[in-house]
Amino acid sequence: MRALKRSSLLAVLVSLCTPAAAHSGAVYNAAEVSSLILLLAFAAIYAFGVTLLWRRVGCIRGVARDRAIMFAAGCAALALLYLPSLRELSAGLFAAHMIEHEWAMLIVAPLLILGKPFAAFAWALPRPLLAAVTGLRQWLQTAWRAATQPLFATFQHALTVWAWHASNLYELALRDPTTHFWQHACLLVSALIFWRAMLLSPQKGLVLFCLFFTVVQSGFLGVLLTLSERLWVPAQSANAGAWELTPIEDQQLAGLIMWVPAGLFYTAAALWAASAWIKRPSRGATHPAYVLHHDVSLTAERKVSHGHRGSRA
Repeated sequence: MRALKRSSLLAVLVSLCTPAAAHSGAVYNAAEVSSLILLLAFAAIYAFGVTLLWRRVGCIRGVARDRAIMFAAGCAALALLYLPSLRELSAGLFAAHMIEHEWAMLIVAPLLILGKPFAAFAWALPRPLLAAVTGLRQWLQTAWRAATQPLFATFQHALTVWAWHASNLYELALRDPTTHFWQHACLLVSALIFWRAMLLSPQKGLVLFCLFFTVVQSGFLGVLLTLSERLWVPAQSANAGAWELTPIEDQQLAGLIMWVPAGLFYTAAALWAASAWIKRPSRGATHPAYVLHHDVSLTAERKVSHGHRGSRA
């Protein structure tokens, strides 16, 4: 029931985010309004699924209470990015915009993944729809496993980050609100795939390599921003003077944010992966990573089986 209360609190928080200036100074566009609605819908579906799961198997198996808290925190962290004051600040300050991006990729994405959303969504689906999805489970699992392989997840995340920060796409996102929405959506989805692979893959040795690679490539992009003597996106630092910064200093600060704090976060995740790799007893089915990796199929099968038993009764 706490998950339902947190979802209600999230709805109140998002409702306070009244239409305000996006990066171009315009009100929320249709894509951004739709994303707010989707955020509330996903939170409600998750709460509904977790409630059904807890009634059936309790809060120890499936999705534990701490997992539900993580998902609620991830939704709340994502909702903060819609606050008018934060949007206005990032509109003309490169450093603030970089914090916005790193917040979504390093805070929101791993919290949502740790919340085990697929297990909750599987229980929230109606039984006929779940049965149809279960029939396609093998194909869906094959596609999802391919997307969340550590190497693929790492390279697609690196490509997405570089494409949106080291090309003309960044400047286009400042001019066009729709492109700006897709910039944030691509970064978040890419980070979700990345952290799904990093946190739940049983291949901890490969995960360790991928995380250190991410430290290097992300840090290198931050170094380029910090040491560059030219402005990459002049329009992004339009309000730097209000903070007693020159545009180049604003860009350097943004680069430092990507270089140092983000690098430390990835390094901490790499150390966690190294610790898990050293401590793991075996690669058997009792390993926590194995259990988490199969949370979707297990919960789906349980729900379908319960449905069949109910119909026989």
